[in-house]
Amino acid sequence: MEQFESIPVRTLFSGTMQVLDRLSKTSSPTERAALRRAMATLGNALPRAEREQTETVSTDTGSQLHLAGGIVEPKSSERAALKAWGADLMERRRAAGLSRAVLAERAGISDSTLRNVETGRRAPTRTTIMHLQSVPELRIDPSPIGEQLTTRRQRSPDLAPNCWLTPEYDALKLHNEMTMLLNGCGGHLEQTYLYLDHSSAAAWCSIAEQEVYKIARTLMPIGRVAERIAELAGPAGLDVIGLGCGDGKDEVRLTQCLLEHHKNHNLRLYLLDISQPLCCAAYRFAAESLADRLSVSVCAIQGNFHNLQRYKPLLHSPERAHRRRLVCMFGNTFANLQNEIMFVRNSLLGFAPGDFLLLNVPATVAPANNESAIRRNDRRFAGRAPTGDMSSMDRMFHDLLRRYVTGIKNIEIKPVLDFDACPVPGSYAADIRATVKTADGDDKQFSIAYLKRYDQVQLDAKMRKEGWNPVAHWVYAEEYHPRLLLLYQRARAAASDVQ
Repeated sequence: MEQFESIPVRTLFSGTMQVLDRLSKTSSPTERAALRRAMATLGNALPRAEREQTETVSTDTGSQLHLAGGIVEPKSSERAALKAWGADLMERRRAAGLSRAVLAERAGISDSTLRNVETGRRAPTRTTIMHLQSVPELRIDPSPIGEQLTTRRQRSPDLAPNCWLTPEYDALKLHNEMTMLLNGCGGHLEQTYLYLDHSSAAAWCSIAEQEVYKIARTLMPIGRVAERIAELAGPAGLDVIGLGCGDGKDEVRLTQCLLEHHKNHNLRLYLLDISQPLCCAAYRFAAESLADRLSVSVCAIQGNFHNLQRYKPLLHSPERAHRRRLVCMFGNTFANLQNEIMFVRNSLLGFAPGDFLLLNVPATVAPANNESAIRRNDRRFAGRAPTGDMSSMDRMFHDLLRRYVTGIKNIEIKPVLDFDACPVPGSYAADIRATVKTADGDDKQFSIAYLKRYDQVQLDAKMRKEGWNPVAHWVYAEEYHPRLLLLYQRARAAASDVQ
């Protein structure tokens, strides 16, 4: 198997799974069941195969590869400590073959800021340190700044700063708002609240490990997406920004595929989620999966992606000629927004021409004007949704309501077909509603998830009007429920700005 050792095992598995999926569509029921069992077995074996490949590479390379922990804060704000810190930074920059001007541009900071911290005239801010950490050339020299050197084998727990806490993030306030909402008369439980507590986050992670979910993820043509992005981005560095990242596995897989296709290999991965337990889990998974890739930096961001336009460190512009940003919304993140067009218009306005947006959404199974065909063909309404997945989702919603709504007597959860609250033409939604009966005799109704399905052509037309040009699309997992991967690129000027 020597000729395959340089190919990531996930890529090999993904190709095999897609072949088996195609075979199953033309097979007899017995053969189809056998192929599904084989796909499930492959999916379960994938983590072990990846570990074995990593260990093989580690044995071959020995101790030649080192992972510097990056640049950490000075130990003191005294002038001597700042001068020593700046001298170490300057030495590391020179060892990487970077001029001061080039490093400032690559890190997205001003030349004067870099000069001041290198000479010890001014203490570096946390933001400055994080931007410096994102330049992989600074990690080429294994001599550490501070005591932060690790090797692949050591897996030291000593880490550089790796998380941004956004200014408005207040976990206690969010928890109180959710509690007040659930103990009111009813209403829409925005997805922001669904995974705030650890129990709901753990339940979602458990669902994500189920066979149906894992197979659908494996069928996602991430390799083809990465190839297309690399082709369009050219030599520019990439900032991959996962919004509502969940467990982070899709974002990490995309990053790994980009490393195969993107010649620059200068990547930053930002994982943004409002759920503290999910954000933490996503960061740990990414840090472990990408620990051996010196050209990738990983950062978790605790915040609300509806406020993305406020997060200037993600939207700074000094190095636009050298970098592109790729915003990713996997799963049902985009489809569960109350008004996705207003989100694109207001929350994504800080992105520059040439930046990318990758959406992962369910596709329509019938025209939106044919209700009977939708009810017949959409698994959510036809009663043909995967049993394990549905029961687990219902149980997660059920348990969340029981934890926070006082005096519950009975809960009924069912999907309602809705056309009226879909701003994208041709789309419809499965509005997951919970009717709660309390011991006091009150009936409350909550909309706990709003899962839209999209017509690709009409969504593309709508996105084009908002200044995002469609450049590629893929359809997959058609046997379960057809899903879309839609890639857009920011136009020179939003269509709404052109009269």
